Amino acid sequence: MDARRIARVGEKADLLIAMGDYSKCIREIGSVPEDERGYRLTLLLGWAYSNLAVLGDHNENENTEDADQEMLSKAVDILMTIEERGRDDPVWNSRMCYALWMINGRESDALRYADRWMELDPKSDDARNQNRTIREFLEGTPAPEMYDEGQWDSVEEHIAKHFGDFPNVYHELVSPDIHVDICLIPPRRDHDYFTLVTMGMGAHEMDIPEEAEDTRRRAEVMINLPRDWKLDEESLQDSRWYWPIRMLKDVARLPVSTGCWLGWGHTVGMDEGERYDESTDLCGCIMLNPGVFGEDSYVCDLPDGDGVEFFQIVPLYREELQYKIENGAEALLDITNDDLLEVVDPMRLNAVTDYDRIDHDDAAMDDARRHQRIIDRLGLETDDLAAYSHMAIYLRWCILRDMVNGAFASRHRELVDSVRSGKITDLRGFIRDDPDMDGKLTTMHLNRMGAWFAQWYNWGDRRNPYEFLRDVKDYADRVFVDREWKDEEEMFHAYLRIPWSERYLDDMTKVIDGRYGQWLESLPQVSSDPADDGYPDPDGWEGARDCAVSEAVLSGRTPMGFCVRWTPEKEDRGWDSGWRFFADDDDDSDEGRLMFRSLGFACDLFPEVRRILDLPYGTAFVRGEDGMLHPYEDDEGE
Repeated sequence: MDARRIARVGEKADLLIAMGDYSKCIREIGSVPEDERGYRLTLLLGWAYSNLAVLGDHNENENTEDADQEMLSKAVDILMTIEERGRDDPVWNSRMCYALWMINGRESDALRYADRWMELDPKSDDARNQNRTIREFLEGTPAPEMYDEGQWDSVEEHIAKHFGDFPNVYHELVSPDIHVDICLIPPRRDHDYFTLVTMGMGAHEMDIPEEAEDTRRRAEVMINLPRDWKLDEESLQDSRWYWPIRMLKDVARLPVSTGCWLGWGHTVGMDEGERYDESTDLCGCIMLNPGVFGEDSYVCDLPDGDGVEFFQIVPLYREELQYKIENGAEALLDITNDDLLEVVDPMRLNAVTDYDRIDHDDAAMDDARRHQRIIDRLGLETDDLAAYSHMAIYLRWCILRDMVNGAFASRHRELVDSVRSGKITDLRGFIRDDPDMDGKLTTMHLNRMGAWFAQWYNWGDRRNPYEFLRDVKDYADRVFVDREWKDEEEMFHAYLRIPWSERYLDDMTKVIDGRYGQWLESLPQVSSDPADDGYPDPDGWEGARDCAVSEAVLSGRTPMGFCVRWTPEKEDRGWDSGWRFFADDDDDSDEGRLMFRSLGFACDLFPEVRRILDLPYGTAFVRGEDGMLHPYEDDEGE
């Protein structure tokens, strides 16, 4: 039969079903040979038989209780001829559900299709209501908890906005208590890995204890998987690739199955001796904020004023679980580097048992080696210094804007002077070859303002805005606007192919200036650096030049009575000497009462401290009745 004729039959059949003239619809479709009807006409034919069996033409039997059982069975048989295509179609599943629901004794079969209908069209009130009706009839089979349409839209929009678009969703085939779909977000430029986010866990309101009243009752969970993780249907039949998805679903169902509540820092462990898969020793997980996606990603606001909190799940080893139980979540995070947390690695080092083997620099901002690995892996045609280009631009900016610390400026005086005079503009070779740099950027080379700004802007593997490398990648988009790339990954790393030029240097310098202005606006109290007070460094001093002095001492209300050299965070050691100077009546743990000043200022105010500056971290002195500083043996101030 002519294709246009078949199409017209389909249009007429649609209209006849809408008018309730089911017998005429059946005759119309019957004019098309069975082997030419295709999916759409066959679906409409089963639909028409089902409605005719239950309602009659023009709904004349709507109020009668007896449906034509033989005709309903015929409708089911017709629909089953297109099962292979229909199983992923919510309309086909709805027609199977309704037909089986009206056949005596087939209610349990109807429920299976009702579940699938709801999985494929979770926003459908009809699917939800029919599911509930069948379950109530069967008794003891509660309908799964689900978001209403407004809640569902809000969660869906939140995931797309903050985590990424999800062209694929793993729909749940069986939903006994809650309906948990998993959104699959592919690798993208700012997050070069897969992100999997549950959608449905938050339909259940957890029972929150009084002591945790600030915790939200609804939650969703997510993980990040490396870009080479196999997520195709065939691979997911293997537990080696499927276990992270199983872990997500198990955590999502835990509040329903046990009545527990989950919040930040909570851990979930497997039974002794069990692990997620034989390919890994990971056997538990901890719930954390999804920091790499920014604070705005943490909570989704629902239309009714309620909120859903999003948590990143990080798989843990048995020793890490035990360490958290004994010492708390914060303590575990203190010994766990951020790069172990961001993306799942089944073979990663153990933060407890391998602590001494983990080679991670908390002060590191960027390392050319990771960029060179990308160049080598993709076989990119670049010049020999391409991995250093963006770092060279940033270091030059720091030198020009007086963001390097005194020790760096002293060791590299000739270079610093040449950069400031304009004689040297290309620092790529310096970063590569100088032993002090070792191919890296680090906050150890920056002063306080430089380090703080870098922590906001340039920590590529930290839970911060990631703005510098993103800005470089945005610049690459403009440089290569008309270029066609071999694949998406090559496009993501186009920044490594930007030609080195004065224009590139100048354009990115202006971008960094703009970001620095934004940062200052976000910190209005940092209009100037109080530690840059004009006092020269103490004679022979080449270390970090900043210290902190009690406001009470600075105001002149009371003399300095106690000083201690705390161990600063490694990322702050480029500027923070660790020295703290307190008044007699200060609480030495209250850093909120301290002001940053230079060591030169402190030595001018307290000349007696010149002799102790080089003493190690943990050193403390107290002023005695004789007015002199004496060693303080108690190490509580360390």
